[in-house]
Amino acid sequence: MKQLIVFLSIVLSTTTNHYYSQYDFDGNFNFDIGFNYGGTGYLGDIGGTEEIGKRFLGDIILKQTNITSGIFARYKINSNIHINSGVNYVKISGDDANSAGPENNYPRGWRNLRFQNQIFELNSSLEYTFFRINNLGGVARNRTSLNLYAFIGGSIFYHNPKGAFLENAKSPIKEWVSLRDLMTEGQKEPYSKIGFSTPYGLGAIIKTKAFYKFGVYFRYMKNYTDYLDDISTVYAYNPGEGPGDGIANQYNGPPGTANSFSVGDIRGNPKFNDDIFMINFTFSKVISSKNNIFYKDYLVKHKVPKKFESKRKLTNRNNKNFQIKQFNKRKKLNINNFKKKKSKRTRSAKF
Repeated sequence: MKQLIVFLSIVLSTTTNHYYSQYDFDGNFNFDIGFNYGGTGYLGDIGGTEEIGKRFLGDIILKQTNITSGIFARYKINSNIHINSGVNYVKISGDDANSAGPENNYPRGWRNLRFQNQIFELNSSLEYTFFRINNLGGVARNRTSLNLYAFIGGSIFYHNPKGAFLENAKSPIKEWVSLRDLMTEGQKEPYSKIGFSTPYGLGAIIKTKAFYKFGVYFRYMKNYTDYLDDISTVYAYNPGEGPGDGIANQYNGPPGTANSFSVGDIRGNPKFNDDIFMINFTFSKVISSKNNIFYKDYLVKHKVPKKFESKRKLTNRNNKNFQIKQFNKRKKLNINNFKKKKSKRTRSAKF
């Protein structure tokens, strides 16, 4: 968190006024709505390919990535600052079978736990544009622009992790059951289904002159719960025992190592919470102000007011005939109106 604050401070202090002295082609276009779609990964107590887990992105297994999608609305405070609020659906999952190794020779595989969690998130963040190219194509009157921005915000989400049995890597997964109410680590009371997060990241947006915005961003959710995967502290039950007919401890390693997976032994790592990251693509449509000159220009080029629509259709339908009639009419008028005027000074010649 401290590193993010330092980064944003540097960006704010080093960005020159050159980028902001350029005209902002957003004009009065201060509101857009759209949707996002992409992939998401989870960083928690399940995952990794080695005996000892790594932190941050070094503990990722690609087969455990999932999808995320959502809708959002963005409001422009000024040319550099926007407020973005939305609703997201995020799915995460993990399985110790993916860390078992070729012969199930890693302790992370012996633990034999798995989960999946469907998260519904309500979020809001502040976006700061630190770099802008207004004329992306370098063509006169080209209003396609590129914005690079950083963002940070807050979110509240609902989650409910589920687990399942798996005897070995080839056996099918049985029915998924909710883990929270089972209190698999012997908690005195279930953990909350409501969680809080601080999302932050970087993104890019290309805005076209037709008022469409295409973007991509990397988003990291710094969560304040360690139970997105239902794993946090130590075992409260021996192998094969506990709630859900032993779902809390599904040890399947060599018999000689079973004592390391008994009551009081490490089941997770409570020092770090479960975080989420995602890479999303976005599409949005600008809601324009009718008082904006560019909006009126857009209407002239792409839309026709209703009161002129019928006339335009009639003109287009009889376009050739109309032009021919108009030409003949003008020609006839010119012929009839043309008269040679005899000059009063002209006298007939006599020979």
